[in-house]
Amino acid sequence: MLTVVLLFVATVSAVSDDENFEPGQEVQILLSLASKFRSAENDFTQARPNSAYFPLVKSRKENEKIKRLNSTTINSEDYMMKITEQLKTWRGFEEIDSAVALTYANLMFETFYSLSPDLRTSFLQSSMSADDLQKLPSSWQYLLPHQFYDDLGLDGAGFAELVNSSPGNTAMLYKIAMVLRDESVGMRDAFMNNLNLPDQYREDMGYILGYRWGIESEADSNYDYTMSTLLHLPSDVVMGINNATFDNLNIADNLEDTSMWDLASPQTKVAWFTRFENRKGWKEVAGTPHHMMRHGHLLSGAPLDKLRELKGNKEIETSLLAEVLDNTEMNPLRVQELWEALADVDREKSFIAQASNLDVSQILSHYDTTDIIHTPHQHHVMLENAWFSQDKFNVPWVNFLAIAFSYMNNEEFVSWTYKELQSLGRFVVILSPAEIDLIPANDFNSTMLGMILSSTLSLPQLNSIYLKYLDNNYQVADATLNPILLSALPSATILSANPPFIWSQDKTNLLVASAKFSPGQMHSLHEISKPGHWAPANLSAILSTHPQCMSMYVNPREFRAKLDYVVAAIYTAGPDKFHVIATKVQKLPRHLLMAWLEEAHTRPGSKRLPGDWWNSDVLLDRVTSISIPDSGTINPLPSHPMAAQFDRFTSANRSMLPSLALAGMSCHCINLVETPDTMEVLALYRYHTESQGKVAAMPSSARRCWAKKVRQFLHLKALLFNVTVNSESELLSLLTTSDIKTVGGEIFLTWGGPALASITHPEVMHEVLMVVGHTFPHLYLRNGVTYNCMKVMANALLDTLIREEGTVNFRVLTHVHNLVPYTDTRVLEAGPADIRLYVSSVLSPTCKAVCLKKKERELVRQMILQSYGPPSTWLPLDLVELGDLLVVMARSDLAAVNPTSLRMASAQLASSTLFASSLTEIRSQSSPLLYHEACGAWLGGKDGRQSDEAVAMYKQWKMLANFIVVGNFLQVEVLLRKSDVPKPRSGANEFRRKRQAQTLTDGIDYKSIYTIVMNDMKAKFDAKELSDAQKMEATKVITETQKMLGDSSFAVLGLEREGKTQSEVLAVLAEYKEAGNMSEAQNVQVQMLAVDTQVRMIQELVQVLNLSADGLNLTEDELGTILARHTFVLRSPGAVSTTMLSNRTLAFDETSEGTDGESVADELLINDAETTSNPASIESKNAPEASPSEDSDDNSNNAELTTDATPASSGTTAPSGTDAPPSPGITAPPSHDTVSSDRSSSALTSSTASTISSTVSSAASSSTPTSTAATTSSTSAPLNPLIEEENDFSELLKNTELTDFIIFSAYEPESAYFTTLPSMDSITLSCDVVIAAGTSASSISSSDIARMSFKEVMNCLSTLGHLPWPPSVTKSIWKAVKEKVDSLQDSTMLPIKRDEMLQLGTLLPAIAAYDSELLDMGRKNIDGISLLGRTLSSDDPAILNLVQLFITLNNVSPTNPFTSTEAASLGQLLCGL
Repeated sequence: MLTVVLLFVATVSAVSDDENFEPGQEVQILLSLASKFRSAENDFTQARPNSAYFPLVKSRKENEKIKRLNSTTINSEDYMMKITEQLKTWRGFEEIDSAVALTYANLMFETFYSLSPDLRTSFLQSSMSADDLQKLPSSWQYLLPHQFYDDLGLDGAGFAELVNSSPGNTAMLYKIAMVLRDESVGMRDAFMNNLNLPDQYREDMGYILGYRWGIESEADSNYDYTMSTLLHLPSDVVMGINNATFDNLNIADNLEDTSMWDLASPQTKVAWFTRFENRKGWKEVAGTPHHMMRHGHLLSGAPLDKLRELKGNKEIETSLLAEVLDNTEMNPLRVQELWEALADVDREKSFIAQASNLDVSQILSHYDTTDIIHTPHQHHVMLENAWFSQDKFNVPWVNFLAIAFSYMNNEEFVSWTYKELQSLGRFVVILSPAEIDLIPANDFNSTMLGMILSSTLSLPQLNSIYLKYLDNNYQVADATLNPILLSALPSATILSANPPFIWSQDKTNLLVASAKFSPGQMHSLHEISKPGHWAPANLSAILSTHPQCMSMYVNPREFRAKLDYVVAAIYTAGPDKFHVIATKVQKLPRHLLMAWLEEAHTRPGSKRLPGDWWNSDVLLDRVTSISIPDSGTINPLPSHPMAAQFDRFTSANRSMLPSLALAGMSCHCINLVETPDTMEVLALYRYHTESQGKVAAMPSSARRCWAKKVRQFLHLKALLFNVTVNSESELLSLLTTSDIKTVGGEIFLTWGGPALASITHPEVMHEVLMVVGHTFPHLYLRNGVTYNCMKVMANALLDTLIREEGTVNFRVLTHVHNLVPYTDTRVLEAGPADIRLYVSSVLSPTCKAVCLKKKERELVRQMILQSYGPPSTWLPLDLVELGDLLVVMARSDLAAVNPTSLRMASAQLASSTLFASSLTEIRSQSSPLLYHEACGAWLGGKDGRQSDEAVAMYKQWKMLANFIVVGNFLQVEVLLRKSDVPKPRSGANEFRRKRQAQTLTDGIDYKSIYTIVMNDMKAKFDAKELSDAQKMEATKVITETQKMLGDSSFAVLGLEREGKTQSEVLAVLAEYKEAGNMSEAQNVQVQMLAVDTQVRMIQELVQVLNLSADGLNLTEDELGTILARHTFVLRSPGAVSTTMLSNRTLAFDETSEGTDGESVADELLINDAETTSNPASIESKNAPEASPSEDSDDNSNNAELTTDATPASSGTTAPSGTDAPPSPGITAPPSHDTVSSDRSSSALTSSTASTISSTVSSAASSSTPTSTAATTSSTSAPLNPLIEEENDFSELLKNTELTDFIIFSAYEPESAYFTTLPSMDSITLSCDVVIAAGTSASSISSSDIARMSFKEVMNCLSTLGHLPWPPSVTKSIWKAVKEKVDSLQDSTMLPIKRDEMLQLGTLLPAIAAYDSELLDMGRKNIDGISLLGRTLSSDDPAILNLVQLFITLNNVSPTNPFTSTEAASLGQLLCGL
């Protein structure tokens, strides 16, 4: 230590010319810091003195003591040096050298010398006051050991003030929170109550509160935490609050505070409801009106079955429920359940507020049951105000249609008058450009535009309306154009001498409209704005409205030269717009933000002299003695992360505002950050980058350079605290919790899994891996970390937590967080309730888009099945909670989902899925990739997206996306099957119905066929036309079927029959029913067993009686369908499920993409009957299915594969290669799907004859032939008692109501689609389905489009042209679209012009590559051509032809050159010159 100190003093003495420099002070400071560091407690979970781990030889001994995983290897010097050398080679990390830190320490001491002598003296004497501490540079405040804070005499509010001086400095927030960990509850709560905590940091702060403050075990405290504190806690901490603490802290009373409740995440709400109910019971939530008023808002975290109990509750006035609904933000599925409990009068009052959250069946019911002679028109204006107030609405598409249809008159579009268009109003957004084109132009005047236009309209829709407006004989240049319609102006109009706007007056409207511009339109806007675009007023409008437009015409050099104008424009906008502009400028391209910083760094005062270091006061726009804020200007957002920068902005001493441009930091800029200020600068940098969206990421170069900067900071700490480090593992051991939280997992991943899992200090390793586990999965794909690295880290963390907890529980799952999927089978030791709570209360939607190999997918699948049960029992909220995690399920799992559940969840599944999002910064990729493509590139390693794992993951995504499409199909089906669909939409609906009738494999009335069969048997028996063999076989069929029904019913209940007689079986079932012991899912399954009974009786008796299709009023195909259908099939562990479809294969498929050999993947098949109880007969019909990752390409739409395994039992055999595990304790009943080949003609006894006589008589005379009864297997059992039991059982089945979805299924059509999920190739999509499915619709195949009607594809042109198609399918999709759209084949309507190009969007590259002759390259189409210029790559062979065609058609020459707009619009196309 002494050598380092002397070297440091000599270095400082040589360079310092500070008159206040006093040699020897550095020695005193360093010795003091080192001493206090050793004696200070660390800030990890178990607070211990740093001396327990430092010097680091103690950490190595600790590793051995706790039996840390791979401790011998981790402690090995050779291994540590190997890791260090690898990072030096592959990450460019510099060698470990203590002398390097001298430069960084010098920066700290220069700031120390600038302090007043009195302050330096008080610091050296450890006698600082709170005021003294606040005068210290922030880097000193952060690096000081905790002892410096112990004697300040600050209360909680005082500590909050330290943090509030810079809300964006999360490093200081974490530091102070750690200082307070052992203080009283009162001080900590005062700190929280006075803290200006930005919303962005609430989750991270909760991490500190829960894992450091130990709130869950403060049973001896009598101080109440407020809601603002409680809502920050992690879910495992919430669930870990013991009963004594729950009561002593008056949590029940605190949770009455509804003002903060909506700030909680949906996951936190689930945790708090669960914990509250566990402690206080359901009654305390909603048992009485008093409790409902106190805690009704907690219902936003309740499961659906609890909410369902409120229906018909006599104790609760429904007006109270309505009040809860109107004042509480909750998931739409919970709203739908509570809606059912409301009285009609309350529904009427709440309809406007809740219409966007209701199920479509509830909207239809509301209009059917409410006196709405005038209501729709009264609702119209209110709904428009509620739904069209933002650029994007979050209303499910089918809800939107349901409301819009009530305003659409029953006239064809070509016959519409002003009245019809006015009636529809802003709901015109449901019309496609093609439909708008049919409406007469004379309806579109300025008044009408004001009624129908909204910012939710797409550019193609606005373009169609604009053209109608022009056709109405209006001279646009002479009229005031509606601001929204400015988006549709062609480039030529924008550049014309008399455009329909005045720049000085309309610039803000134009800039807002430019958000929808094509590149060509945007370049035109730049042209007209160039003469004055550097004027402060113009720049203010640009920066506060749409700063992206600057990227098209300003290069970095010009931006640097004009930076003063940019800054002046921000000051011109004034304090009121500071936070708006601070957010908007983040949308500037990185190269312009980088230019901003580079120029600001050259300005006087920006550098810390001597040298080029950034002056952190300037870089961060700190308030200093020379930049005093204007006391008369009030900060409107004091808790905003940029609040301190706002204060600096109000100073009379203006800044170049570099803090607004931190997201543009280059490696050069990062390296110049003053090392002591690393954490503060990094905190604000992360705020800027992470605020750009849920899939935002740091530029890879900046991330690596930040990792190097963090290493510099750790070198500085090693010097200050006298810690010797010789390897990377040791250097990282100097991290504290506040460091780790500030750096974040995205940067830590730069080190890779082996390095992070080998950090010498065991607590540091634990904390770093936890932060990595809290990092969003999409960032794993965009880093240098490999799949094996993830597994190394996941299992290292899991091992650590199991060692602490002794088992895998909810706390372990929560801490491992997003690393859970990369662990091993030990996580299956967690209880089902813990796993379910982990999914519902811990994982946000962004955490669920996982990219996993086959083994890990199966692990997560087993976790889901273990916690959520068989898919056939899943409720809609289960599906929503699982979200993108459904990508791990087997196809048979998804096929088993109840159609109503999927239908109700489909809108949320479509809106929340991330797999079709675009990701930048993908390793080895120069352009963005779709999320699912990035998954493949990462999983494939060196083989990339062509590897088996990548292909398997792609298939899993497509399966999930098809699943979402099918769900939205069912939603639209509910609406469109209504008889009063308006005429303009009913034509397409009729085509769709006819087409679906052709493709539907089961529209059969089994009940009627069953009656025919039984009547035929009775007639033949009475006429003595049955042979003895027929009588024997008929009796055998009846008795076997009855036994199967009884066995299967018990299997549904999870019971063993164990030789019970039929009477005993009936008694048990009756007891279950009367006691309410049957779950909703069991009710559904028992009901459906009756249908299976009818089907099997038909199958067997038709052959016994030699009945023909004609005799049954069936076609041969329909009879074949009946005979091929499976019955009494166990779907998954513990659940019997039956189907209403035949055994036709169900598929969420990828069908052949044409005949060009470019099929993306094979069909993904889901069999409606996942198993058969007779393997021999199934083998003759179906081939066994491979596992999901082993599917081979198959271009046949008719392939039929079985999927899941039937649980092993006598009489059944599980197919090999199946997905489902054996079901413990439940066996499949014997079944025969084909008539026995052994038709013995042995003589019948009189008892047998009596049996058949009584049976047919009873069945034929029964008016409700729903089922035969379960009975014993004896073929000679007396029939009369059997018939009585059959009737009893039929009544039992009939009275078992399907309460799960009784309301939501009321408007579902009587279609097999709503019994078992249909396959993709058995449905016909409408454009509404494609819209409703969102980005998941990019999974549909060319064959899906081929089955759509011509009209639907035409209406869907714009939607299909804006889906994020995988590049590999665009050719086949384009071919299918072209075949369906007349205008793309009719030579009189070709070539494709501007208007169609704007609609075709993402399909244009395929057109350019395969049908370039169809594109009109005339100048008037430059707006559409510009879309190609933006998307085509320079190596595309079609580029040369296109640009040459443009030159030829437009006579481009030296005398008639490209205009600047044309040159810019052609973009990549110019590479063909």
